Amino acid sequence: MRKIILFLLLSLSLSVNSYSQLTPASVEGYKNSRSLTFTNPVSNSSETRTVGLCFGKIYNPNSGPDVCYYSIDIVKAPGFCMPNFDYVDDSVTILLPKVCYIIHSYYPAATGPGQLGNLNNETAAIQAVIWHYTNGLNLTSITSTTVKNRALAIKANVDANGTICSPSVTFEIVSDSDPDFFLIRTTNDNGSGIAVNNIQLSISEGSLSQTTVNTTAPSGYSVPVQVIGTGTGVITAYSDNIEMPRGTIFRHTSDQCPKVVLACPGPGAKRITSDWGALPVELTSFSGTVIEKNITLNWATASELNNSHFDIERRSKLSGEWISAGRVSGNGTSSVTNNYTYTDRGLSSGRYNYRLKQVDFNGNFEYFNLSNEIEVGAPGQYELNQNFPNPFNPSTKISFDLPKDGNVSIKVFDNSGREVAELVNEFRTAGYYTVNFVPSNISSGIYFYRMDAGGFVKVMKMALVK
Repeated sequence: MRKIILFLLLSLSLSVNSYSQLTPASVEGYKNSRSLTFTNPVSNSSETRTVGLCFGKIYNPNSGPDVCYYSIDIVKAPGFCMPNFDYVDDSVTILLPKVCYIIHSYYPAATGPGQLGNLNNETAAIQAVIWHYTNGLNLTSITSTTVKNRALAIKANVDANGTICSPSVTFEIVSDSDPDFFLIRTTNDNGSGIAVNNIQLSISEGSLSQTTVNTTAPSGYSVPVQVIGTGTGVITAYSDNIEMPRGTIFRHTSDQCPKVVLACPGPGAKRITSDWGALPVELTSFSGTVIEKNITLNWATASELNNSHFDIERRSKLSGEWISAGRVSGNGTSSVTNNYTYTDRGLSSGRYNYRLKQVDFNGNFEYFNLSNEIEVGAPGQYELNQNFPNPFNPSTKISFDLPKDGNVSIKVFDNSGREVAELVNEFRTAGYYTVNFVPSNISSGIYFYRMDAGGFVKVMKMALVK
């Protein structure tokens, strides 16, 4: 009997985990803050607020360790409704990739590039950039020159590098090599396995070989647990000592206060569930082709359960954000092969990624990603893009655009102007390109890369950190 299906995305174990909104939290004050004046993008009027990094607790607001938050919502009541003990985790809301990148790359998680010595100004700038992405705050409307300039610098770095990011998963129900068993895994925010005792287990049908397990370090895995007497059901795991990762969103229970995002991890209570049995939709293929300015997507399913529809989502190289491109109705419940197609028309020249968001009639969903990037047309102009990652070690990628056929040269120079590498020196047809730079026998430091093509010359800076 089929118990688990793994396909396309190896991170899908059993079925999509769904998380209950049960972890209590508080927002109690500011850790680093300052008064800031800016134009509110909703009211379009000047407003002065205290902004920055705030602190509170999760799981047990009366005795739990302090954690910290940034706001992701500017349009609700001003401030953070502090002190307030009525927040709960809101795993239904998906954190924007660029905000996720900020949370993982800047204070307090890391020393972001160019971090200010004055953390009150630094956290105010970080908060402003988060509001820029979540609520459209115009950073140039900030009256403080120090905070405005820092916010613009953060935005430039995030625009160049913050295209893909997701919060860590620290509590999982995962498949075992034996299809009649599953395991529990617990990790910290950095993905390292940690030990958690007394995890409670249950299943809606049949029974389990044990209802309490412990996970052990350094693997973070429990012993295998057997599902007995059923081929379907819902497995539930609960613990009151799971590390809530950076990027977890908390909402106020009355929906009167702004949502906040966890900027430093801490222990909390978490309940997760997974379907035991065949996944709601078994995707067997997913491909895309381009004709002129149109991209046609084709996919097929071997079986479907309660399938309402597929949302088609597109992400361009320039924006870096997923947007809705269309919708195709599903076939409900089906045990035969179903073929689907969708054509995304009138696209501008560029590079695109696609994914399917399969949604059932209960509102549950899962994602299927197209494995390859699709290019449309020739670029409209020559372009040399910022390398990614930057700073880098041991390698980085450099992309460039050619609107016409011709010779192109890309070379790397050190700070004294000495050439250290030649990445491209050849004739290429019009299109979008990416080269990989793997430096050898050069030390850490600042380097420059230069593109020459069709009279176009551009120089960009990058940093190697060994």
